[in-house]
Amino acid sequence: MTEVLHTSFSPTDSSRRHVIVGLTGGLAAGKSLVARMFGCLGALVWDADTAAKRLYQTDSRLQQSILQRWGEEIAITDKGGNMIDVDRMALSNIIFKSAQELAWLQSQVHPRVSKKFQEWLINQNHAPRLIIRETAILFESKSDATCDITITVEAHESLRIERAQSRANIQGTPVPSQSEIQARIDKQWNEAQRMAHADHVILNNRNVALLPQVLKLWDALT
Repeated sequence: MTEVLHTSFSPTDSSRRHVIVGLTGGLAAGKSLVARMFGCLGALVWDADTAAKRLYQTDSRLQQSILQRWGEEIAITDKGGNMIDVDRMALSNIIFKSAQELAWLQSQVHPRVSKKFQEWLINQNHAPRLIIRETAILFESKSDATCDITITVEAHESLRIERAQSRANIQGTPVPSQSEIQARIDKQWNEAQRMAHADHVILNNRNVALLPQVLKLWDALT
C-alpha cells in the first residue's frame, strides 16, 4: 500500500462551482488534523461533528425524540428545566454498547446533518473552490454520494487507542479504557472497508510523514 492512492479524478472542469472532498478516517487516526492542514492551505472545511453538536443544542424536534427514547437523564437542562444540550458521556454509554441504539441515533441525526451541509453549501458562492466535508462516518451514512472525491486517514489501531486516551487526558475528560475505545472503533467501518471505498488514503503512523502526503494531494486536487 502506497502512502497516497491516486485516481483519475480531474478537478479542472470549469462548470463545477466547487470540488467537494469527503474526508473520513478511523477514531483518533488524525482526520481532524488533516482537515486543519487542508484549511491552512486554503480549503474551506465543514465539520459534520460540529454540525451534529449544534443540532443537539438547537433542534427541538431532535431533542424531543432523544428524550422520548432515553429519558431525562440524557439531557442537560437550564434553570427552567428546558433541554439545552445532550449529556455526551451518558449518550456514549448508551450508543456504544448497543448497535441498535447507535443505528437509531444515526437515523435521526445524519439526515439533519446532511440537510445542514446542503443549506450551508448553497451560500458558499464566493468560497474557495476546494471544500472539505469532514465526517467520521462518511461511507456508513452514504454522504460520499455527494462528494466528488473521498479521502480516508488511517493509522495502526494500537496507536489510535493511545491517541484517544491522550486526547481525553489533555481535554480533562475521563480517560476511556482500551476496551471502551475498542467498542467505539468496532462500531465504525474497519480500515479495510474505508480503504476499499476511498479514492485516496493518507497514513498517519509514527514512521510516516503526514504533511508531504497532504501537500501531494493538495497539488493533485488544485
